[in-house]
Amino acid sequence: MSDELTRLLSETLHSRVDDVESMPNLTANVLRKGRSARNRRLALGWGAAGVVAVAAVVAVALVVPGGQRLPAPAPANSGMPSSPATSPAAKAPPEDALMTYAGKLPMGPPIGLIPRAEKRGNAVVVVTADHVVTLPHAGVAYDLTPSSEGLVVSATSEWFTGGDTDPDQALYLIRPSGSLTTLHHGPFHGAAVDPTGKKYAIAEIGERLDSPVNVVTASLSDPGKTRSHSEAFATNLLGWTTAGLLLSGPRRVVGSAELTSRTWLWEPAARSETEIPGVVDASVMPTDPGRLLVAGQVGPNYCLHLFTVRGGQMGPVLTCGSGNGWVVSPDGRRAAFGSTAVDLATGSVGPELMNGLGLYFPHWEDSTHVLSPVRGSDPQGQLRPTIWVRCDVTSGACEQAPIPASNGTSAVIDW
Repeated sequence: MSDELTRLLSETLHSRVDDVESMPNLTANVLRKGRSARNRRLALGWGAAGVVAVAAVVAVALVVPGGQRLPAPAPANSGMPSSPATSPAAKAPPEDALMTYAGKLPMGPPIGLIPRAEKRGNAVVVVTADHVVTLPHAGVAYDLTPSSEGLVVSATSEWFTGGDTDPDQALYLIRPSGSLTTLHHGPFHGAAVDPTGKKYAIAEIGERLDSPVNVVTASLSDPGKTRSHSEAFATNLLGWTTAGLLLSGPRRVVGSAELTSRTWLWEPAARSETEIPGVVDASVMPTDPGRLLVAGQVGPNYCLHLFTVRGGQMGPVLTCGSGNGWVVSPDGRRAAFGSTAVDLATGSVGPELMNGLGLYFPHWEDSTHVLSPVRGSDPQGQLRPTIWVRCDVTSGACEQAPIPASNGTSAVIDW
């Protein structure tokens, strides 16, 4: 597939998602989580989260520490959002004001995150501190999650175009030696590593969208030791807490065909389930698997809270916004939410980023900087090359962020 066709297909798919009219409860609360999983699958090297960027013949995907939750991003301890994963920002303003804004920003230093996923030629590789590992027949890599045995990586196949399920989706383990082990082959709705780093879980699905979900947990050192648990169709695995797996999925309203969503914890050893009432979305905090960042819906808005899994204690409202999706910083201090960042300790909201024009697919580069790809068209409707933007969430200052090997320019990059 040519680069032009790839860009057109990507832009068309995203525009169609934006144009679909939402259905009460079902789309807002259930299908949104399916889109989260899809966005994480589509995000190369993500989370959280996670975007393909091509400079010359190299495509770099940003990978940031966990806490990605983007309508995605990303399971707890994800090396990516992620999902996966999409920010809740508003649609791009008319006349591509966002692209015009990004194009006038000064050039900053290159992006250099480790680990990350890149596309080199037709191959998808994972770049670690010591190795460059090729993923066989991969089209996208995402959710790069550290463990005691190495780096756990999710990948879609090179043949997957974004529809339905991917029969060649895979979960890999890259060991410190650089060797590659396949942990799972086939479609799944999320994977996670437990807080000790010794086990992994995966939500296996059938090749039909209405197939039941089989949640499997296994040892990373001895993958033959597994246990499984069946859940309803469309169940998503969001992460692994100190109180068990974090799951979300649909629930049918009694006496009605209507579906609502629910979020719950499932403890594999005790085979017990604990529902988290009033929560429509959640992610495991990257620095504390005993806490979640959750969203509750109040009218048209979504409000963020911290939630302690042991004892079920819900914290006060941190902030509210019209979109539902966030990315937590590597140190767990802040969350990119809408076009700002909220301090999770105080609830204070930072300056508006990118003139409030929209913060799309944000990734944390470090504890105070977020990265966002800006896409748009010229007045004739032709897609322009994507520009990566880096913003300081404390000052609101933004700059262009060239990808590695781009010779100081971010003008030749692609989604």
